[in-house]
Amino acid sequence: MADSRRHRRRTAGASSSSQPRLANIDGWISDQGKHANFVNSWQERKIMAVKFIRLDFFRFYGFQFPNTFAEQGLTHLLEQKGCIYPDLIRVFYFNLRYRDGIISTKVKGVRIILDDDVWTNVAQLSIWDDAVKVHLGLQDFNRMMTFQSFLRHLERQTNRRQLLVGGFKVEERMIHYLIVWILCPRATNHAQCSEQDLLLLYGILNHIHIDWPALIADTMVKAKKSHSYQLPYALLLSRILEFKGVPVEGELVQNIEAVGLEIGDTTFRQMGFITRGRVLIHKDDDHPNVDEDDDMDTHMADPVSAAAPLMLDHPTYPPLPQLLWKNILQGYLNNWRI
Repeated sequence: MADSRRHRRRTAGASSSSQPRLANIDGWISDQGKHANFVNSWQERKIMAVKFIRLDFFRFYGFQFPNTFAEQGLTHLLEQKGCIYPDLIRVFYFNLRYRDGIISTKVKGVRIILDDDVWTNVAQLSIWDDAVKVHLGLQDFNRMMTFQSFLRHLERQTNRRQLLVGGFKVEERMIHYLIVWILCPRATNHAQCSEQDLLLLYGILNHIHIDWPALIADTMVKAKKSHSYQLPYALLLSRILEFKGVPVEGELVQNIEAVGLEIGDTTFRQMGFITRGRVLIHKDDDHPNVDEDDDMDTHMADPVSAAAPLMLDHPTYPPLPQLLWKNILQGYLNNWRI
């Protein structure tokens, strides 16, 4: 399928008013009649936890999912980091409108439209002519058969009501993790695989050009409508605000750092992985008796699984337990909820 990315010229977004917008509610929202609603219902809305990944780190150790995401044009979105503006993100969602598939909003007097200009220049997503809104469903899609195709050991599936990701092959497990934390993030139930998760996994692994802008827009609308839904895409929205010229001087800023610093041997084993020489395997597939501290299992549906031993091609690589999963799997330890 050919990449039909369309580029458009950046449009001016900053307000023409010469008066500076203050970093308070009067500066954020022009309509004073809306101030009370914002203060009562939006000013304390939670921002979803922000995560990012260094794909080259995993590519270095022989994983294939970084290349799979690169085919989807998602490398920049997954790896982006920087600072976020929590108050302005809340204003973005407060003023968000959705019409004819297009999101628009206004922040500090600056009108913002999430069009191809934004998707290609800020998110650096591909706009495919043959893009499919996979998250809305696929013809003849079989939920259970798709789920079972991702399992390491089909015969061990005992719970057909809750589709838990603990038995997934390692590549599928990593893709699912990035879906539920970055691409289509949610605050809870990361151990469960929803039908939308399955559709996205299926589309990614079958090299379907997915309509990522549509998915992101639909997720934003869901967050707007549901006050129990934490506000997603904080990093992306902060870059959009800057791109559109929203004044950020004096605004509350939070710097995003790496998720976790260094994972030690104990934590690595608690995730279910062990090393045998240069081979990465799941502890359940290891024949020798391994004495491990399994306290973390109480926080997880199942340990992380491997499809098969993963051969590490370079004998001079640093020891895996000290380096692997630096930036992303710490999320399992800190945030896991069934």
